[in-house]
Amino acid sequence: MKVKLDGIAETLLITLYIRAKDYSSDKSVLKDKLSYDISKEIEYDFSKFDKAWGSYYGTLARAKIMDDEISEYIYNHPNCSVISIGCGLDTRFNRIDNGKIKWYNLDLPEVIEFRKNFFKENKRVVNIPVSVFDRSWTDFIEKDNRDLIIFSEGVFMYFDETEIKEILNILVDNFESFELHLDLISKFIVNRSQKHDTVRNMNAEFKWGVKDGSEVVDICPELNQVDLINFTKEMKRILPLSKKIFLPFFYLFNNRLGIYRKEANS
Repeated sequence: MKVKLDGIAETLLITLYIRAKDYSSDKSVLKDKLSYDISKEIEYDFSKFDKAWGSYYGTLARAKIMDDEISEYIYNHPNCSVISIGCGLDTRFNRIDNGKIKWYNLDLPEVIEFRKNFFKENKRVVNIPVSVFDRSWTDFIEKDNRDLIIFSEGVFMYFDETEIKEILNILVDNFESFELHLDLISKFIVNRSQKHDTVRNMNAEFKWGVKDGSEVVDICPELNQVDLINFTKEMKRILPLSKKIFLPFFYLFNNRLGIYRKEANS
């Protein structure tokens, strides 16, 4: 199947490729067979990512930590709802589903349409073909008193601060309480997309980053920051011995997971 995606939407193929390549490894981190199967159905030159070892291990570390943190939330809230902002070809539902959660995939219409080619229908999964900046997407979320976790992986770095503020305001205006997990890049990486080992191959630009995650609360005071996890924590475990010399560099400039909460009536 040929790909007709451009800009930010095309970056979903980077993470798909990395999860697929990982599945073929003897030391697979995610064991994500679905991503491998999907990659085999797509006509795309994935070879341009073959030498991007930094993004390879960094993306796997990010996915593993986010899997673990969201799974912990689901363990403590087994009947919760989960919203994936900018879902792309994300396969996380298939990796961490407990058989009870309600899952919402939010992305542009063309991405959701593309996604439908590879995923079986599930009565607990709702696809929302609406831009995250269009407040109408929140109408798709059932108001059923379920606990709510919202996450976004590989998305927010492509928006500027004004756009980030708009997204966060939509969340706090429409949901009484929730936990929010955001994949955040370092300020150092902003405006350096053309030096990135995978994104430089695409028409996408890093526009917004953080120092310690408090910037999210500065933009949206209704949120409280409860954690910041550097993805280098997992990279330390999965990096080959020959690459571990780069760990100090990764710790300074790697992505990190910001975890925030909005409490009821806040």
